Amino acid sequence: MSIHALLDAPTPGRIGTESLESAILGHLEEQAVIGLDALVILLPQYSWNQIFHAVDRLARCGGITLRRHRSEYTLFSTHYAA
Repeated sequence: MSIHALLDAPTPGRIGTESLESAILGHLEEQAVIGLDALVILLPQYSWNQIFHAVDRLARCGGITLRRHRSEYTLFSTHYAA
């Protein structure tokens, strides 16, 4: 196996992360706006930390918009007109 194949191979943690990010984006496509607490309930197979980490990554790369009001976080689809 070449060094390039090893470097390009997805790590097991990253595969799960991509699946989680896809699930989050799928829920946002259906609802356009969703609270972080509601998302945690919709994705019981993932921990709160895993979900928050994926949401943070998606927000930083522009895949979603994340807003905080007091202690509550709300996710917005990039297609949502605010």
